[in-house]
Amino acid sequence: MNTKTVIMDFSGVYKEEKFYEGKDVRWMDFTKTTGVNCYCTEEAEEEIKERIKELDFSGIHFLDSGNYHYLSKFWTEKIEKPFSLVVFDNHTDMQEASFWGLLSCGSWVRDCILSNKYVKEVCVIGPSEKAFLECEKEILEKVTSISREEMKQGKSEWYEFLKRNQGIPVYVSLDKDILTVEEARTNWDQGDVSFEEIKEWLYEIFSQCFVLGADVCGEHTPDTTSITHQEDIDKNNIINRKLWELLDKKFTGQEENQMDKMFLETKQADKKLNIALLRYFDLESEDKKKNIYGEYLKLRFRPAVELLIKNKENKKMAELIKEQGAERELIDSFLKTAVKYNNQEAQIFLLREKENLGGFKAKSWEL
Repeated sequence: MNTKTVIMDFSGVYKEEKFYEGKDVRWMDFTKTTGVNCYCTEEAEEEIKERIKELDFSGIHFLDSGNYHYLSKFWTEKIEKPFSLVVFDNHTDMQEASFWGLLSCGSWVRDCILSNKYVKEVCVIGPSEKAFLECEKEILEKVTSISREEMKQGKSEWYEFLKRNQGIPVYVSLDKDILTVEEARTNWDQGDVSFEEIKEWLYEIFSQCFVLGADVCGEHTPDTTSITHQEDIDKNNIINRKLWELLDKKFTGQEENQMDKMFLETKQADKKLNIALLRYFDLESEDKKKNIYGEYLKLRFRPAVELLIKNKENKKMAELIKEQGAERELIDSFLKTAVKYNNQEAQIFLLREKENLGGFKAKSWEL
């Protein structure tokens, strides 16, 4: 499986990075959009929302530099059920909006708390204790705040948050400025958290909660003056790949667990068959679950092959027939299905299989 990944390029920085090469990504070029740097005008917000309206909140979203962290608000607005928001950041992003109340990278968490009725709880991890004290008391009362100092002292508040949210899905937003400059380079002041620490916290989220989606920001943009620009790009390329691989692995595992659960619980034969086929061909041969799905497909061999023929999944169809075996009469039936759905590749394979099983009946010329 491959987790849905969206790359939102505002500064042009992602064109210099390569972490996404070879992956199935949705590239969105916003380099010509105005009114978006740090603050988002109403016109820009309307344009961005229009362009992402067909996409949902699931998967992984790369949002460019921390200047565009407010994009997380747009993605979470797509969630139409109660959820909690977990933010890893070196800053609170809970400042009161300035500049005529425009949404900004420094106010978006506060805006989510005040405007999104589906947000049940927010947990912000990584800013300094001083930064939290600068936030409005009314806002802080609605937030589980874990400072960088508290991150080093223990995780009691974090575990309490996870316990409270075991039955509530979460959305995760990560700004790389929480990381040390040895591991990531951003255009904002940075924290002192290592990737291994972030990895541990993310593992704990996925182990305790259902994660709806995630986003990552904190690039070092080309317009930022730096004598080590290429070094900055190289470091971010490495850390983005690590974060993508970590999140992809966790989302894939989560989705597989959901499918396994649905397979056991559903009473709908078509849904059960679709899940069985998907999981059977995804799993490694040594995985015990593959045997479970294989035994089910033995019982529903005919409809399974017919569905693969209909969907023109011919490689899987051939593999299933080779593994399970089929008598000539059944091959004849599959041939009719292949003709019905105009699947010529399947027809050729099935004709060869029929020949291997004894060929075609010899014609008799007797009167």
